[in-house]
Order: sequence, then structure tokens, then C-alpha cells
Amino acid sequence: MNFRHLTSLALGLLALGTTLRAQVTIEQMAADPKLWPAEVKIIQAAPIQLWENGRPSGSVQGTVGMTVRVKKVEPGRLTIESGSAVGSIAPAATDILSRAPGAAPGAAAGGKATGHFESMRTGLKMVRGKWVVIGETEIEQHDPKDGVSNAYKSIPQTGKMEYRAKYKYSGGKNSGITIYIMCDDADKTERGNAYLLVDGNDDKAHGQFIISRVTEDKPKDVKKFEVPAAGGQWIDFRATYDTATGSVEITRNGKVLGTWTDPEPLKTGRDVSIGTYMTHASFKEIEVHPLP
Repeated sequence: MNFRHLTSLALGLLALGTTLRAQVTIEQMAADPKLWPAEVKIIQAAPIQLWENGRPSGSVQGTVGMTVRVKKVEPGRLTIESGSAVGSIAPAATDILSRAPGAAPGAAAGGKATGHFESMRTGLKMVRGKWVVIGETEIEQHDPKDGVSNAYKSIPQTGKMEYRAKYKYSGGKNSGITIYIMCDDADKTERGNAYLLVDGNDDKAHGQFIISRVTEDKPKDVKKFEVPAAGGQWIDFRATYDTATGSVEITRNGKVLGTWTDPEPLKTGRDVSIGTYMTHASFKEIEVHPLP
């Protein structure tokens, strides 16, 4: 049976930002195969990412209620099977946590982001920079002379996505932080093909937020917004991206800065990356999840 004919499957990366009330976390389950259930039930509708020979091969939309076999548990996704077809789905789109030992009833019920943050201790690859993990959900980059620092996690992205984080940096001229979304290869300097979001100060120390389109590892600025210059205070960041329309919307400290629409939108992303240029910076409470 092929996934493309299963209109009752719900898939994808749903609600990595969902509140988890289970005594066992998805990170703990991922680290111990003995905790992996044989199957899970889809509890929330979402697009499903299909895989063939290790590569994305499209997606399908499904409905709630289908039971699928579990092949692998990772903090950001489950690899699942139906017949000979293989797909990936976010843990919070399923009832996996309610199947864990000691789980509270309804542990996997989800919706909007309400406080499940990406772990900085599991699945994070630090490619460049002097990164220091401060806690489960906080990390710092300590090299103020690094111009392209890079730490990333592999998180499949497709459909409508939301990204949240809090960050701060010391400020000064030509300095700031970077967030790359929808990356296809975060090991590369500019993350291959991606959208680069920059919160920084220009050569006069004036604040700006920039959206750049990265194509074949070459970024091009496509939209700029004036913002208050950073001076070491925490900044609350939110971005949304829709693969169908190519629309990127940026919100900073609760204010919508604006949008930019890509005429040739990226349809799938493999990684999400954070970085800095010429500054010390801290990141915490990073969330990545699909929207309905």
C-alpha cells in the first residue's frame, strides 16, 4: 500500500512546540530504543513527508485516526511505515508519549506552541564557533570575531511552518545573529538553499532586520526592516513561512515587521540553523512546528 493512496494518514512535523505532560520525554524515548512503541496513532491532521531512498519524494495530506508502524524515534520526528512506504511525522502529531511508561493521559494532545522547546543537548551539530550549552534549551556563542558561526538541528519542514526563539547579542557595528530556515544543507557556509533571517546592526550601529534568499550557498538580501538597535536585551522572535505561497512573515518583540514573498518558494527544508557574526550571543526557547 502506498502513502499516496492513504488519504486517512496525517503526517509531518506537527507541534514540536506542543506542551508535553508525560513523565518520559521524546528525547528520552529517542535515546532508548526499548521505549519505542511498535505503532502509533495519528491524532492531528497535517501534511506528511514521504521518503524514497533517503530523499524527500513529496507529501500527502491525511486525516486523524490512522495507526502506523514505528521504525525509528528521533527528537524531531518519527520514521513510520505503512506497507512498503516510508514517511516521517513529528512526535506531537501522534500518541507516542501516551504510550510511554508513566505517561499522563492525553500526553500527546497538541495544538499551538505552548512551551516545548528544542533541546540543545540532543541532535545539535555545532559546525563553527565557540558554542556553549547553558541548559536544556539555551546555548551561547562566545567568539565575537567569528563572522559565520553555525549550529543546527535536522528538522524536516514543509507546508505552513512557524519558528520562534529568544536571543540577545552584545551589539556594536556590523554585528548580529542569524537564523536559517528551510535549509537543504546546513553543513555548508550559507546552508545551501535556505532563507536567511538576520537581526543585526549596520556599519553605523543602526538596527535592521534582513530577509535573504540563499541560492546555491549565495545569499541575496530581499527585504530590510528598520528595528531598534540591539544592546544585550532579550529579543522575542517569530517567523512564519508557507511553502505553497512563498510568504515569509517576521514578528519582533510582538510587532509584525512585514512580509516578503518568494516567487520560487522552497518546498521542503531539512535543517534549521542559528549563527552569529562578529558578536557574542545567546539563544533560548527555540521552537519549530507546522501550522494548520
